[in-house]
Amino acid sequence: MSKHIYMRSKAVHSVQRSAPPPPPLQDESKRNQLDCVTEEKPKEKESFFLSWYKHPLKNFFHAVKFPKERKGTSVVNPDDGEEENEYDAGLEKKPMQNKEEPTIVVQAVTLPEISDPSLLLKEQSRRSLYTSLPALVQGRKWALLYSTWRHGISLSTLYRKSQLWPGLSLLVVGDKKGSVFGGLVEAPLIPTDYKYQGTNNTFVFTDKSGQPTVYHPTGANRFYTLCSKDFLALGGGGRFALYLDSELLHGSSACSETYGNSCLANSQDFDVKEVELWGFVYGSKYDEVLSLSRKTETICRWS
Repeated sequence: MSKHIYMRSKAVHSVQRSAPPPPPLQDESKRNQLDCVTEEKPKEKESFFLSWYKHPLKNFFHAVKFPKERKGTSVVNPDDGEEENEYDAGLEKKPMQNKEEPTIVVQAVTLPEISDPSLLLKEQSRRSLYTSLPALVQGRKWALLYSTWRHGISLSTLYRKSQLWPGLSLLVVGDKKGSVFGGLVEAPLIPTDYKYQGTNNTFVFTDKSGQPTVYHPTGANRFYTLCSKDFLALGGGGRFALYLDSELLHGSSACSETYGNSCLANSQDFDVKEVELWGFVYGSKYDEVLSLSRKTETICRWS
């Protein structure tokens, strides 16, 4: 019997030696950790890409919703979701501010002293023409060098009175239909043999409706002013912008290339009612020029 027990214990011992030893407990814990990492890694990738697309879409939504409040770019941290919501809530509570429009200050134009009341120019018309004058003559006093109601109807007298003050002078014509028109000319007006005079500082104007329209030189030519013993003309290039005969009784107006103007009067041909020539004089010479201009001359209308 002892032999039988010995053989049985030997067999059990051989079976135990042939079976592989079990792995240690420490290796099994490491293996479980690796399995957990491999299982959680796809989830971490998935959450990373979702957060990557989630926050730009949220920024785009708020940029569209609040285009004026959110200026510039901001870096979004995926871990700061609560702070971002508080920031967005603050944007929603921020009131809209309207931009202040710039205020335009219109300064009143102070007109210089005028020697005599004009029979043709109203105060508003004079004010509008004054702003169109070159800066060289603005601020000077207005002296009436010639007028038909004071000096008589004569083109030669108009030429002679223009010599009282050289420089820019304003010629104003009124017809019997109520139109007022004229132009800025260079004095003195000297009769020549069909030779134009003047500079590009000149212009022509019309005052049909009480608001003067000014036509400046176009640069097409230099036909500014043409003085003759038989007529006075402004502009040229096909037709005169303004034409006055030697007796200052009749005239005409048409489109000219010099100023690009339309007809200055109500009709192309007109009858003259009044003519005035205004000079822009320095204050120191004002009284002297004024006394010379007020000297009347006896002129026969039919001579």
